[in-house]
Amino acid sequence: MLKLSIFCVLLTSVAVVLGCDTACSASQDANGRCYYSCTDNACHMSGSHHRDQFLNGLSTRGYDCRPEGYNTLSCGKTGSFGGCWGHKWTCGAGC
Repeated sequence: MLKLSIFCVLLTSVAVVLGCDTACSASQDANGRCYYSCTDNACHMSGSHHRDQFLNGLSTRGYDCRPEGYNTLSCGKTGSFGGCWGHKWTCGAGC
């Protein structure tokens, strides 16, 4: 019985590690900009960490994005950017 309990705990731990969490997602579409909110504790990191990573990824692609606060950012809506809800930032081994 103890071996079965240990196996279940290990299996649950592996499932958590291999999961893919949404760290940043669209929260608002206003004034020609898309606004994104990033979650604290997704993959054990702060919302500001995820904001910076997402911002860097979007900026590298040439999008007009900027930080808006501790865990938020916004991007200008241009033809190449597309819709607000088409972008998100995920983390975890299963992504």
